[in-house]
Amino acid sequence: MPVLVSLTLDQGLNLLGTALGPWLLVVLLAAAAAGVGLYRRSRATPPEPPRVRRFTLLRTEDADGTPVRFETTRPAGTRITPWIDGRQRLYELTDVPLEDGTYAAEPLDRF
Repeated sequence: MPVLVSLTLDQGLNLLGTALGPWLLVVLLAAAAAGVGLYRRSRATPPEPPRVRRFTLLRTEDADGTPVRFETTRPAGTRITPWIDGRQRLYELTDVPLEDGTYAAEPLDRF
């Protein structure tokens, strides 16, 4: 049986070589490169979906005296303008964790 498989493969390659002639090596190299590219793409790790993070807007308070919180999927370094006390304020999101498990959002419009 192995002899029959070997003979069949040998004849198939001879037929392929006859049909493509001198371009056989180029076609085989292109097919190998495409196969490697598809393999690497399939093995790549998918990007991590954005996660919701909670930020505490520093130097702000609700009517009951608790700090104002802001939830978003935006990355650190993003500037946001939420409405606080009837007007918009400018804040920058940071990667600084606070004791309550939220991250700090620093005010930029008042010093």
